[in-house]
Amino acid sequence: MAAEKKSIKIAMIILLIMLIYALAYSVIAFISPDIFVSRSFPVTGQSWSDLVASSPEVANFILGAWRLAAGFAFSVVIAGLFVLFTGFKKGEKWAWYFMLFVSLVAWANNLRSAISHENSLSIILTIVGLVLFVIGIVIPAKDFLGKQKT
Repeated sequence: MAAEKKSIKIAMIILLIMLIYALAYSVIAFISPDIFVSRSFPVTGQSWSDLVASSPEVANFILGAWRLAAGFAFSVVIAGLFVLFTGFKKGEKWAWYFMLFVSLVAWANNLRSAISHENSLSIILTIVGLVLFVIGIVIPAKDFLGKQKT
């Protein structure tokens, strides 16, 4: 049974840590998006506090967009948890591909955004998530992608 393979068990622990980490990140971004926005906003040439004071409607729109993105991230994490504890645990190839593509797109997109907004906090948080993802997806790759016995 694939679930008994040591590499899959180790990968599940690492990916679970990654998903819990991403869950916390998305919840914090949803509850307090200003933590991240205030660090990204200087690329506009204006401080976040100046924008909040001069254009509160625009500031609320930006915070709403961050909350929307955080809500989507939360949804992806919940889907990842379901896949991790169903197909991935059983060693099903589709689940490995799901974790690969969905996690790669999510973390890479976040890193691209953090870099373009010069947000060092988001860059560091995203690199930690990417490292956990890469370790967790590489360890069991041979078991998922190796030749299947018929």
